[in-house]
Amino acid sequence: MLRLKINGIVQGVGFRPFVYKTAIELELKGYVLNSTSGVEIEVCGSKNSLQQFIERIKKEHPPAAYIREFEIEKVTDISYTEFFIKQSQNRKGSTQISPDLAVCENCIRELFDESDPRSNYAFINCTNCGPRYSIIENTPYDRPVTSMKDFEMCDYCNGEYTDPLNRRFHAQPIACPTCGPQLKFLDKNFVEITGDPIVNAIKLLKEGNIIGIKGIGGFHIACDAANEQTVSKLRKRKDRPHKPFAVMCYPEKISEVVEINEEQYELLKSPAAPIVILLKKESSPIQNNVAPQNPNLGVFLPYTPIHHQILSDELPFLIMTSGNFHDEPIAAEEKELSGLCDFFLTHNRPILNRSDDSVIRASKPQNVMMRISRGYVPSPIKLPFKTVQTLGAGAELKITFALSKEDSFFLSPYIGNSNSKQTLDFYTDTLKKYKKWFELEPELIVCDLHPDYMTTRFAESTDLPLKKVQHHHAHIAAVMAEHHLGEPVIGISYDGTGYGTDGAIWGGEIFLADYSKFERLFHLNYMPLPGGDAAIRHPIRITYAYLLESGIDPNFLEKISETEKRIISKQIKNKFNIFQTSSMGRLFDCIAAMLGLFPEITFEAQSAMALEFLSGEKGISDKDNYPYNLEKDMIDIIPLIRAVANDVQRKEPLHKIAGKFHRTIINFTLEAVKKAHRKTGIKKVVLSGGVMQNKVLLEGISKVLLKNDFTVFVPSILPPNDGSISVGQVVIGNGKLKKRK
Repeated sequence: MLRLKINGIVQGVGFRPFVYKTAIELELKGYVLNSTSGVEIEVCGSKNSLQQFIERIKKEHPPAAYIREFEIEKVTDISYTEFFIKQSQNRKGSTQISPDLAVCENCIRELFDESDPRSNYAFINCTNCGPRYSIIENTPYDRPVTSMKDFEMCDYCNGEYTDPLNRRFHAQPIACPTCGPQLKFLDKNFVEITGDPIVNAIKLLKEGNIIGIKGIGGFHIACDAANEQTVSKLRKRKDRPHKPFAVMCYPEKISEVVEINEEQYELLKSPAAPIVILLKKESSPIQNNVAPQNPNLGVFLPYTPIHHQILSDELPFLIMTSGNFHDEPIAAEEKELSGLCDFFLTHNRPILNRSDDSVIRASKPQNVMMRISRGYVPSPIKLPFKTVQTLGAGAELKITFALSKEDSFFLSPYIGNSNSKQTLDFYTDTLKKYKKWFELEPELIVCDLHPDYMTTRFAESTDLPLKKVQHHHAHIAAVMAEHHLGEPVIGISYDGTGYGTDGAIWGGEIFLADYSKFERLFHLNYMPLPGGDAAIRHPIRITYAYLLESGIDPNFLEKISETEKRIISKQIKNKFNIFQTSSMGRLFDCIAAMLGLFPEITFEAQSAMALEFLSGEKGISDKDNYPYNLEKDMIDIIPLIRAVANDVQRKEPLHKIAGKFHRTIINFTLEAVKKAHRKTGIKKVVLSGGVMQNKVLLEGISKVLLKNDFTVFVPSILPPNDGSISVGQVVIGNGKLKKRK
């Protein structure tokens, strides 16, 4: 007889029913159960049948399952008369929790089958799909520890739940119209409106209303993406004048709005169902103010039954933006969105664990994860070495935390983009749950060097041993960890803001780095940042300061007031409230504002994105280059700034200036890396940092490095932006521990 212990994502994904069916087919006896440490099996039968059983579990397990550990032990025979599913038990250890899964094709087929008992039922699911992470309270994953515990199964559902040959055998969120959650339709004052909630929602969306829709991990704010006036109304309410909205598309219509290939369509259809950023079609019926002055559009497909019920040929494109106020966490209850929506399509199944939509940008050589959340968390990710139990506290923007246990880490969903009380509450609540679920009690906490980050203050408030890590070192280490790199690398971290070891603001860095230390090989020369964060929101001020520093008369600039000029000139002369920065992000801001692109921004990196879009991929095809100097450890950008200023005043076409600027960065990066290689002998290069979300730059730098025989590693499953800082903190903190020991 064999005893099997299987750990990984093996609960909530149909694993026990699969094991049961396989055992019955092979005429084996014994049992399978869920425990806090995974799935446990005792099984007896012929040697050949047992071998087939093991092979089939490894090769044929449910598609949403992930086996991390598979232990086999021979034990004394027990006389079992059948194979059965045993009641879940608590064991020492922990298992993983499945992410929320998009509704599967079988359930969609039943949803629109009028003869099916779950026809038009908004909460249809099975062992292969539906809510998981968002409804769980504790492990092992069973109905009594989910938000379904208050919905007692009817005889029909219980019959399916207990039938080993049924697709819903032990599907914990199983429900039907008789016994399960129910939809409600509310007005803006949260008063229920009579009538079919789905019919009401469709009618009022077509009439130009804005509706809050309760999804799996939180609320969306929805409106018709083909209605320009409604989109403008939504922008005003959300105080979001320019930032693009994501659009959920009726599957048969998606090719009308974006350029899409088969691989990208399969990504959209995957169980994770992320938002994917693709190139807009010129003839798209989507209104221009959905993603203004942007050649791309973030699109996703319906992933809950409710979405499938609403979207159709008659209403094919809906803005489905995160249900929150500016940069706050996504809402789990309609009252959190008071004042934003005209109506609410909601229900009575609580969202216990919030998670926003994940966002991926289609790119080469591989797609770039922009925001990792629903559909991907809290799946464990392997680390290249074992760690003490560690908490990586994260950064200030795109906040996540990471918890490590042995050779894996669990990344939180995207928490938020502000340091508000709501964000801190979401952060600490999610952290408490992760520690409980995965039986983790950190022995070490690691945070950023910046003293004013919310996450730094949180780390300092604990009683844990604390290590502080330089921001851009963490960027590089996160990519190293993703690719399991065990040796030093040349790390390129092009970013917006990061506190440097000298107190300056870094962001244009080329390091020699490993998991315990770094050496700054090259960086952009320091330039003056007047007023800190205020200048980041007004890039024209950065341009004015950079021009003064470069010895250029800045009076040709437009859209900057005389008052601003006078104050900045005085600040620089007196060195008052001036920060020194080597940031690549700020250089992009400078050049973009010099070209007249968003002298004042309303969302992060708006002007830099505009500069990227202006250049286009064709814009950097020639080899024309602005001048720069590469001396000792510094990339001197003053010649570049002077040359761009000259071209602007000569009225050169803006797209040519933008393309030439991108080409210059690609070229000086290559030259610096070549010099770094001659010094270190290293050929492995890591690309990271928020600026690497720029597709033109990421693809261009990767291409020239590969052409020059460097091996290039870019972020893929982790974001290049601050969403992965927590992971870098974990591995550096442990790298420093190992070095000390």
